[in-house]
Amino acid sequence: MYRDLLQIPAEHQFVRTDMKWDIGKKQDIDTFWYDEKSPGGKVVAKYIVKVIKYIYPPKKSDISFQKYSADALSLLAAGDLGD
Repeated sequence: MYRDLLQIPAEHQFVRTDMKWDIGKKQDIDTFWYDEKSPGGKVVAKYIVKVIKYIYPPKKSDISFQKYSADALSLLAAGDLGD
């Protein structure tokens, strides 16, 4: 799902490397870390995808991302992926 939203090329791998769930009283926050790898297996970018799920009405979700360079030192892009 996130692969399509982030427009990862079909020939690249999109590998989840970590995840974390935070459960709160009003919202749950799921955080996922991904590596984008070239066809040769080299990491070309790193992503953090955060999903905030609101427990009370209107019970919506917000999805945001941050894209970093392969060395994770430079933020290349950030934004919302919709709900």
